[in-house]
Amino acid sequence: MEFKQIYTKGLAHCSYVIGGKNQCIVVDPARDVEPYLEAARNFKLPITGIIETHLHADFVSGHIELAERTGATIYMTAQANAEYKHYAMEDGEEILIDTLLIRMIDTPGHTPDGAVFIVSDLERGKEPMLVFTGDTLLVGDAGRPDLFPDRKEELASKLYASLRRIEEIGDNVEVYPAHGAGSLCGKALSSKLSSTIGTERKHNPALNIHPEEEFVRSFLADMPEAPDHFSRCSEINRIGAPPVYSLDAPVSYGPKEFLELAQSGYLVVDTRDQLPFAAAHIPGAFGLSLKGNFATFSGWILPPEKPILLVTDSPQEYRAALRGLYSVGLDRVAGHLEGGMDAYEDSGYRTARLESISIVELKERMDAGELLVVDTRLKSEYDKEHIAGTLHAAAPDVRVRYKEWEGDKTLAFICNTGNRSLLAGSLMLNLSCMDTVINVIGGTTAWTKLGYPVVKGE
Repeated sequence: MEFKQIYTKGLAHCSYVIGGKNQCIVVDPARDVEPYLEAARNFKLPITGIIETHLHADFVSGHIELAERTGATIYMTAQANAEYKHYAMEDGEEILIDTLLIRMIDTPGHTPDGAVFIVSDLERGKEPMLVFTGDTLLVGDAGRPDLFPDRKEELASKLYASLRRIEEIGDNVEVYPAHGAGSLCGKALSSKLSSTIGTERKHNPALNIHPEEEFVRSFLADMPEAPDHFSRCSEINRIGAPPVYSLDAPVSYGPKEFLELAQSGYLVVDTRDQLPFAAAHIPGAFGLSLKGNFATFSGWILPPEKPILLVTDSPQEYRAALRGLYSVGLDRVAGHLEGGMDAYEDSGYRTARLESISIVELKERMDAGELLVVDTRLKSEYDKEHIAGTLHAAAPDVRVRYKEWEGDKTLAFICNTGNRSLLAGSLMLNLSCMDTVINVIGGTTAWTKLGYPVVKGE
């Protein structure tokens, strides 16, 4: 049997290529299908099947393009009600692809259409060898059941029952989930990207919370913020995303035309690091550094109906930004700034700036009572430990809370390193009437390294 796990950084997404003697299957492909085509070429096997464990919420899947380019059949649960051509599987149904016997069981909870796919390698025997658990069972956690707010209690209850079904698969069976640590599809995911049913039975808290009522209460408490694009991506995956090659190709714009488009309502996304952005950026630009969680936060805060213009430092970063935007269904990328900010600055057009200060200066100015400091990390991070006297608002929440901070004090944003606070600062500059907004470089990580005190949660 051939096997390859493919990890998409930024989305913390795990997908897979698994092969028998003459064919191979792709499980939960990302929007960029090239890694799967390359893996199949290396295996010297054609891709004949594509498995979707559920309608993914945090990214747009590449199953439509991959099926078009390979002729493969898409397999998924009938509960997904997908609109494109696919083979809709019923609970407990088996399919045989080459030497791989695959049984699907419906495991709703994270989403109404969640399913797991149990694989036996018939060259070794009919006993299950591994299971692709999607976001139902994760290493160290289970998928959050609150993505459909009107049904969250129902889905949490179904998740409890689904985990009981998964426990019966067999302790020796290897577990391969759709996400790892860093994903917002759960709240306590492990950095390990595989496990076994037996290991999870012993050590995964999600499998050890009983009775059902306590599980529901626990699993709906303290969930991380759900990004705006989760429901949008899920629906795109139900309908089917257009192949990337069919999208309008972005073009290069010189500084004058680029600025005119920006002033006409196009969104400017600046992917540079925090210090170059702070020194000079195009007025109205979103500070979305590629060094941060670019795809997730782009999907979270950028309106999908508006055309996007990119500012990047290199062709490599431009291509990475395109992949990130397309991965969360932001397909209207109109173009990029030819020559980058160097060319724009040489043109003499107006720029905006974001003040940056160090941790040492932050502490001095906080002690002097000069600053209002907002921590832009997730609430779970803030609750674990934070700097005394800071307020909390996840970076995307600046869009709705910015008026709260338009006061006499200078406003500073902080996160763990400076990337999320960069986004928050750019949003504040764009939305408010404030001329001076501060981004704290180094963030809470540097604060801790300097030995400054923090407030720890229980």
